Amino acid sequence: MSCITKDKIITIGSSSWLINSSGSGLIVHSLKAIINQVNVILTHHSRVHLIRFDLRLYHYTDDNKIIVTFNKRLHKWLKRKYQVDKVGFAWCREQEKSEQQHYHYVVMINGHKVRHPHEILKKATEIWNEHLGGSLYTPKNCYYNLKRNDFDSIQPAIYRISYLAKAKGKGKKPAQTKNYGTSRMKSKVT
Repeated sequence: MSCITKDKIITIGSSSWLINSSGSGLIVHSLKAIINQVNVILTHHSRVHLIRFDLRLYHYTDDNKIIVTFNKRLHKWLKRKYQVDKVGFAWCREQEKSEQQHYHYVVMINGHKVRHPHEILKKATEIWNEHLGGSLYTPKNCYYNLKRNDFDSIQPAIYRISYLAKAKGKGKKPAQTKNYGTSRMKSKVT
């Protein structure tokens, strides 16, 4: 059984973050993994562009192969287009009342190369809608420009993406299928 928190603040290392734990609460290990990847990419880049969007499907799948395919295609394009070697991400799979699952998705990239999400969202939409058979939804105010060691630029993004770790909607799947995934970047050694 996953540990769920309804606390409004989580402390990771020496930083404490406000989180959106209203409703069903947040799955702690998922939340920590997501926040960790934000912290890690900020060790590689003093500025990080973070984008949050939703990926809807028209048909149910037992596994997450479609999100793996999406990741590979989007990240290959991002690395080529922006000449970056690191792309951070987090996703969660949810299914509540609908017949098919959907995904909440976050991508993080060098903020010195990208400051606005237009081109990335256009490509992500093309990959998801045209090639993988779903629809991409962009919520209002979908991006953040983070600055290393700048709590005021990071906190709103952490609060927003903490939603990915919510407990509700995570049960309808085969046992071997994951509820979430993140990049596995390691901190830059200074």
